Amino acid sequence: MEIHLRPHNKIKFNAQFPIYNFFFPSQINIDKDLKLLDVLSHVNQGITSRALYFHFPFCETICSFCPFTKGIYKSENDIDRYVSAIIKEIKLKAKLIQADSVPVEAIFFGGGTPSLLSPEQIKRVGQAIIEHFDLSKLKEFSFEIEVKSLTLNKILAMKAIGVTHPRFGLQTFNKEWRQNFALTATLKQIKAASELLNENFHYVSFDILYGMHGQTIEEIKKDLDLAIELNTTNIDIYPIDNVMTQAKLHKLVSRKNYSITKAIDKHNMRIIIDKHMRKKGFMPHNGHGYFREIATKNIVSSNYSFVYHEHVYGYSDKDLIGFGVNAVSSIKNHVITNISGREAYINSINNNNIPCSISKHTDVMDLVKPLLLRLPYHGEVEKKRTNSKQLPAEFTSKLRSLIDCNLIEETEDLYKLTKEGWEWYSNIMYYLMPQIERNYISQFVYSELNKPGKNIVVDELIYD
Repeated sequence: MEIHLRPHNKIKFNAQFPIYNFFFPSQINIDKDLKLLDVLSHVNQGITSRALYFHFPFCETICSFCPFTKGIYKSENDIDRYVSAIIKEIKLKAKLIQADSVPVEAIFFGGGTPSLLSPEQIKRVGQAIIEHFDLSKLKEFSFEIEVKSLTLNKILAMKAIGVTHPRFGLQTFNKEWRQNFALTATLKQIKAASELLNENFHYVSFDILYGMHGQTIEEIKKDLDLAIELNTTNIDIYPIDNVMTQAKLHKLVSRKNYSITKAIDKHNMRIIIDKHMRKKGFMPHNGHGYFREIATKNIVSSNYSFVYHEHVYGYSDKDLIGFGVNAVSSIKNHVITNISGREAYINSINNNNIPCSISKHTDVMDLVKPLLLRLPYHGEVEKKRTNSKQLPAEFTSKLRSLIDCNLIEETEDLYKLTKEGWEWYSNIMYYLMPQIERNYISQFVYSELNKPGKNIVVDELIYD
C-alpha cells in the first residue's frame, strides 16, 4: 500500500493508512540467537521511566471487531492457572531487569477482559507488582472492564492495588450495530456500570467506534451525545478499522448490503466529531482520546495525557515491559513479543522459561521515535529531546516537507502539529517511517486483506 503526501492538495494524502495505533519499531528481524537474559540485563540504560502492560486473554463473548489476542472464558481454573503464570513471569522478569532501578509511571491491564478475574485474583497480581517494582512515581493504573463482569467487590479490589483509570468497551449505543458487533451488555448494564465507576474513580473512560458502513453523521452525533451523558471524564473515539475486524463481520455487512463508508467520508466524520466534542465541553488529548474540560483553540489538551501511551508513543527514555500472552516489550534497540498460545505460555513459565521472540534494531529507529510517534500522536515534541543532529537526512527531509505543507509547525523550542496535521496523525506516522518499516507494516496490511472472507473495497482506503 503506497501512501503519498500531496502538499498542494486540500486532501493531503492519496490514501488513508488503515491502522491507527501500532508499535514502532516493528519486530522485523527476529534473532533466535538473542538470549532474553542478555537483552534484559542492559534494559535500564538511559531509561528514566517505565510502563508495564499485562494481557488477560479471556472473554465471555468474542466481539466481531476485535483484533486482539483472546479466547472464550471457560472456567475459574483456566484464569487461576493463567494468573499464577503471570505472577511467576513478574518475578522472573523483575529479577532479570533489576526492576527497582527504574520507576514505573503507568500500568495497563488489557485483554481480553481483565475484569473476569475474581477480586482475589486481581489482588494477587497487584500485590506481585507492588512487591517487585518501584511504584513511587506511579501516575496512572488503567484496567479494562467488560461491564457485565463488573461488581463492587472487583472495584474494591482494583482500588486496593492502586487502579486509577478504569476503561470499558461501549463502542456504540445503536442496537443494530451492537448486534453486528456481538456486544451482549445491555444499555441498562452500561449505565449502571458507568455510575458505579464514576462514584469510585476520578478518571473513567470508554470507547466509541464510528465510520461503520451505512452510518450517518446524525447517528454518530446521537452516539456521542448519549456517550457524553454517561458523565465520564474521558471518551476514546476510534474510526472502525475494517482491515483488522473479523471476516464474520465483513460477511454480515455484505449480506446486509450497507452503503460503503469511503475514506473521505471517514475523514470528514473525524472533523465533524472534533467540532461536536469541543462544543460539548471536551478536548482531544491525543489522536483519538477526549478529555472533559472547557474547549480551547489548542490542538490538544495541556491538562491531560494518557501516561501509558507516553511510553508506547513517546520519548526514547521511556520504555514498556509486557507480561502475558502476546504481550510486547518495547525497549532500547529491541522488541520482545511473548508467545501467543496460552497453554504453551503457562507451561513454559512453569518451567522458569519466558517464551518469546526477540528482534534487534539500530539506534536510528529509537532516535526517530519521538518525532515519528509522539509528535503526531500527542501533538508536540521538545526539540532538545529529539537528537535532531543525528537524524538521517531522509527523515529530516520528510519532516521538512510536512512543515512546508502546514501539517507541522516549528517553533524555537518545539515541533507541533497544526489542526490539519492532527486530522492526519496516523498518516503522518506512516509517512515518517523508514522504508524498511513501511514495507513491513504494508505487508502486514496486505496479509490481513487477503484473509478469506474479508472484502475491503478500494474506496474505503483511497481518496481519489
